[in-house]
Amino acid sequence: MNFSKRHACWLGPLIGFFGFVSYFLLSTKFTVLRDSAILNLVIVLLAVVLALSGLVALWKRSSWKGKSLHIAGTLASVSFAVMLFWYVFDLSYQMPGTSETTLALEEAPDFSLASATGDTVSLSSFRGKKVALSFYRGFW
Repeated sequence: MNFSKRHACWLGPLIGFFGFVSYFLLSTKFTVLRDSAILNLVIVLLAVVLALSGLVALWKRSSWKGKSLHIAGTLASVSFAVMLFWYVFDLSYQMPGTSETTLALEEAPDFSLASATGDTVSLSSFRGKKVALSFYRGFW
């Protein structure tokens, strides 16, 4: 029995986890890798294939404890692949494009808010000046 079959129950999910996490930590920094995500998709698919091959190869030879470990590992590998595919092909397309954000506006829309002292301040009172808005949650 070779190494990949015996250790597929932990090697498949480990590779799948690496493929999933590395997309967000490494691939998003490089435009080519971020936009296609091909490298990470291949990694998670290889993890699924590895886990499935280990499950199939050891199904008749393993005890129920071994089978349950391989099933859990295969499910973990498939979960990482499904989450990455869902993010890349569905969730990332639901984010607003540049035409829908304030970058496409020539001028920010006017609004009014209460200041820390209780006065009402509107954005139009700062026309012609540079303004940085900071919104954060707090209770004081």
